Amino acid sequence: MVTQERKQASLLLVGIIALLAPVFALATPAWSAAQASGEVALWTEFTQGGEGAGIEELVETWNAMDNGVTVNHRPIGNEEFFTVIRTALAGGEPPDLLQYEGYQQTRDFAAAGQLTDLTEWWNANQDRFALPEAGARACTYEGKVYCVPYTYHTGWQIYYNPEILEANGIAVPGTYEEFMSALDTLKNNGVTPIALGAVDGWPAEHWYMAFLVQRCGVATVYQAIEQNGASFTDPCFVQAAADLQSLAEGGYFSAGATGDDYGTSQAVFLSGQAAFFQTGSWFASGWEETPPTFDVGIMPFPRMADSAFPQDVTGAVTHVFGIPTGAQNPEGAMAMLEWMASEEAAAIWARNGNMSLIEGAVEANAPEVIQELWATVGTAAAALPWIENELPPGVGEDKVYSGSVALLTGDMTPEEFSQSIQDALEAA
Repeated sequence: MVTQERKQASLLLVGIIALLAPVFALATPAWSAAQASGEVALWTEFTQGGEGAGIEELVETWNAMDNGVTVNHRPIGNEEFFTVIRTALAGGEPPDLLQYEGYQQTRDFAAAGQLTDLTEWWNANQDRFALPEAGARACTYEGKVYCVPYTYHTGWQIYYNPEILEANGIAVPGTYEEFMSALDTLKNNGVTPIALGAVDGWPAEHWYMAFLVQRCGVATVYQAIEQNGASFTDPCFVQAAADLQSLAEGGYFSAGATGDDYGTSQAVFLSGQAAFFQTGSWFASGWEETPPTFDVGIMPFPRMADSAFPQDVTGAVTHVFGIPTGAQNPEGAMAMLEWMASEEAAAIWARNGNMSLIEGAVEANAPEVIQELWATVGTAAAALPWIENELPPGVGEDKVYSGSVALLTGDMTPEEFSQSIQDALEAA
């Protein structure tokens, strides 16, 4: 039986809801995936390998659904990608859905009001993801989430040619000292030890990072990045730079190390002209599409006997997707993004050789080599993202990139290199 008091309370509640309805409407996004239709412009840096094949299959699969939203993909080469997207965001002419590399880019874009707040979606869906804390770090600014993490890459490995090692009587190195001994043997036998194409900076910087995590440890590197308890001029940072320079001074890199690009150095290694090649797991992602002519070996980056941080590694959430605030079709972008986080889409991404961050996708769908690399992620004590992604562009993409090449050419000392980074960081 409904009492008069309950009737009055119900009427009062209805009245309150009616009064608050406009407030709720203002707090709710003006768009949602359910309202989606039209064309969606998608920009990525995926132009080749497993990433290129994977995004192509994702777009083709989505468009074949014929659900009213058509995705038009624009692949942009890595070396020009960041300039293109920054220009588009600043100029108010971005795509509807944007892939980028997270971390400092998220902070910069979000601070400028250029990314849509996806916190509500992330909170409701983060259980779908492996490594959700790492994913959130790549996408968070001032407590809000502005992107969806999509791919993990490992950097703690060196690829090698087992045929060259066997021909020169070299066992796969297990320590850095054994690695250096192998480099000497190869050099003395007239074989190029390491393929490197560092004209764009980042391939040399990856070597520097591999030394950083051993000499300083991930926690200390972050203290230097955040200028809270450490500096890039501290002895361990200088020593990491010296480690890189010593490889160049020893003549262990390929002849075009400072003039060749990444693609050229990759070709040097795959054509059997060098024994070792250090790069990220994306290198292995394209093997299913274009298998190498020999069985490429993969070894962990060799540990130094005197390393204080033997279990720290390099690797990170690398690819994220966000919706620019200037998007012309945010509803369509959200519909595509929600599907990309589905098991169906994650299976496609993993099947093409990519470390999908959707829980279980790699284990169930990725090629064996990617599964093996993915399995190493959980065994590390701490992982350092590619350092340029945690630094302002004028520091990471300028001082670290250009300085890494200057170390190879001898135009900078380790001390000068370290000081240049610290000065730029303080000025940023």
